[in-house]
Amino acid sequence: MSKLDKFLKHYQKGKKFSCVTAYDASMSKFLESQDINIVLVGDSLGQVIKGDKTTHNVSINEIIYHSNCVMSGINKSLLMVDLPKNTYDTKKQALYHSKRVLSETHADIIKLEVKNNIDIIEYLIKKNIPICAHLGLLPQSIKSKSGFRKYGKTLKEANSIIKNAISLNTLGVKMILLECVDIKLSRKITNNISCPVIGIGSGPYVDGQVAVIYDLLGISFNIISSLSKDNSKHIEKIIKEFSKNNK
Repeated sequence: MSKLDKFLKHYQKGKKFSCVTAYDASMSKFLESQDINIVLVGDSLGQVIKGDKTTHNVSINEIIYHSNCVMSGINKSLLMVDLPKNTYDTKKQALYHSKRVLSETHADIIKLEVKNNIDIIEYLIKKNIPICAHLGLLPQSIKSKSGFRKYGKTLKEANSIIKNAISLNTLGVKMILLECVDIKLSRKITNNISCPVIGIGSGPYVDGQVAVIYDLLGISFNIISSLSKDNSKHIEKIIKEFSKNNK
């Protein structure tokens, strides 16, 4: 039984779990020591590691490099890996890159943004690719600041998101990630599907929460979410003390 299957077997609705991004071995090792269930190598590395304004220029080679670094630090935690923008536009391309990531990094699950591509998700599932489907705010599709908002506040948009979530659950995705989804909608989705739902900026009623590590620490180059404004003070204290003692 795979690590992912074991996690899903012991998963129970109502029992919370955690997912935090990492991009190197030291951080992933620390996260696992703190009982983080899932370590995500996200294309957020474009913003917090490379210093880009978006995730759009992250390459598959960069994702694989950082995933291998992260895998060096974990044994128990699941490794979830993003497929970057323009690497799953067709069924053939999506399968090739999914297989490459899984074989070269030993990742447990692949995450893809869902926008008019459920047929590709279905194809990957039939090819035994374990999928986490990403709904709501889709960073790879955003072209302007107006795209950074809450999703599912209008009836039409809410119906579209929940319809996709139910369809994806029926197809057999292993997890669904909701980003910046209206709290009432995220609760409704979580209560109406059987697979685990993880959320970022989507309220407390999902099964698990996702955080970008540098946002959590309060030291992100590009602040992606306002999780912790004060946490940086702890790091500042350590650095200042080191600097003071070495002058």
